[in-house]
Amino acid sequence: MLLAAALLGVAVASGFVWWLIRHDPGPAASAGGQPASTAPATSDNGTDGTSPSPTDPTDPTDPTTPNQVTVGQFTFRPMAPTDVTSDCAGVSYGTVRDWLASNPCQQISRGLYATDIGDAKALVSVIAVTMPSDAKATELKGITDTDGTGNVSDMVRDGTVRLPSAPQVAGGAYASALKDDTVVIVEGSFYGGHSDQALLDQIATAAIGVAKRQG
Repeated sequence: MLLAAALLGVAVASGFVWWLIRHDPGPAASAGGQPASTAPATSDNGTDGTSPSPTDPTDPTDPTTPNQVTVGQFTFRPMAPTDVTSDCAGVSYGTVRDWLASNPCQQISRGLYATDIGDAKALVSVIAVTMPSDAKATELKGITDTDGTGNVSDMVRDGTVRLPSAPQVAGGAYASALKDDTVVIVEGSFYGGHSDQALLDQIATAAIGVAKRQG
């Protein structure tokens, strides 16, 4: 009798253990009854790791960006907002930078424009430097008009503006003008390696007239 009772107890215990094994709940489930998963890692800056799309450098709503300007046979379209600063030496290079560090200007405005004539397209930089006096403006023009003395940087040269396939205007056509206390400096070059120096000189000279429309 005792042996039968012992055997019955073992059978009951074995059955209970088997029931526990069959009903083990396993990993906790997330909403919807599916197993919980690890969230995908994100980049250190909290984004999905993709870079933002570049913006168009031309902002027609910028109050310092002029509308297109027509001078003679050339129509100049702004390619970027006008950059205006009083840090004259900071946007210059060479002897011009050194001179402006000792002879601060009141304001420099820098613009970039494109113009088309026939199958040619040119990029021009128009820079207006306002000095404290007419005499200082005359002195500055004498330096900028001299080869090998540097200049005020155009916005492509110093990386302020990045334009696809833009030519380097420094070293292309050059024109300048003096009006009271302001010096206007223009440099231009053709896109795509087009060559017509006489036409480029005409474009640069005409672009002097754009300066009065800049901020």
